[in-house]
Amino acid sequence: MVFAAGRGERMGPLTRDRAKPALPFCGVPLLTRLFRWLTAAGVTEVVVNLHHHPETLEPLLASAGRTMPGLTIGRSPEPELLGTSGGLSRAAARFGLGSDTGGPLLVLNGDTLPTFDLGDMAGFHGAGGAEATLLADPRPGPEFSGERRLETGGDGVITGLSGPGGPGLGFSGVWLLEPAALRHLHGGRGGLSQDLLPGLIAAGTARAFPSRAPWFEIGTPRRYLAASRRALEDGALPETPARRAGAAEARSRRGAAGQWPELIGEGSVVEEQACVEASLLLEGVHVGARAVVRDSIVAASETVPAGARIEGALFAGGVAMPL
Repeated sequence: MVFAAGRGERMGPLTRDRAKPALPFCGVPLLTRLFRWLTAAGVTEVVVNLHHHPETLEPLLASAGRTMPGLTIGRSPEPELLGTSGGLSRAAARFGLGSDTGGPLLVLNGDTLPTFDLGDMAGFHGAGGAEATLLADPRPGPEFSGERRLETGGDGVITGLSGPGGPGLGFSGVWLLEPAALRHLHGGRGGLSQDLLPGLIAAGTARAFPSRAPWFEIGTPRRYLAASRRALEDGALPETPARRAGAAEARSRRGAAGQWPELIGEGSVVEEQACVEASLLLEGVHVGARAVVRDSIVAASETVPAGARIEGALFAGGVAMPL
């Protein structure tokens, strides 16, 4: 189950005209990258919930169905946004998710890209006899800032939640659930951590699977840019070698080149003597001559005026807003 229905309100203007999983992540739509990871791990059946601008996700779903052999994709539309708890409950009823014959159910967010070994997590889950296994980082970095932490006992059983920045493991939002775990699901409009997890903790049937594998999340513009840069710097994507940031240079009226071409959107132009460094340009951006764009995001179809200087900002609607 992939959650892709949310409005992405924390992304501001970047998600006004598209669903968040449709945003490019290093040159490829994030949902497409997530499907590639799932199919490489052996997943053959996926259900995606839809609400906000589903028309921007449908081409990606259709393409995945055509190009990823053996993959079956179910759509769970939500006329009214249900939240992750209600979304899972609706999809479970519609598709039989978590049925006794279906085995464990993998649940994750459509605005994330994990890189951990799903086989290792499944083995850990099966050996521990838990109803739920949650992917957790034992040394959470900045990508987990603002998120509550998982408190665990010596055997990995989750005993509670601490506040943001408190002790515990960082939770990535990835769940592996046995059918019995869904008895704790009430299906309200809140999140799974507020609805499903308390019952599992009370029953002592939730465990944390520790992993230091890179994990990328684009919940806010700041995290979007940081995750994109980190993926390229670390060489975490299968098709890209690790490399540091470099300034983009004008190549032609139709595009730009640099060390991170994956962050220059299709149809974007960087004029002569302009500098784009460690930044993300969406589609159809025009950066004027002598302009500087550094550590920033420029929304689709924007024009950065000649000589302008944009640093540490989201540039949209002709206005630079601090990230």
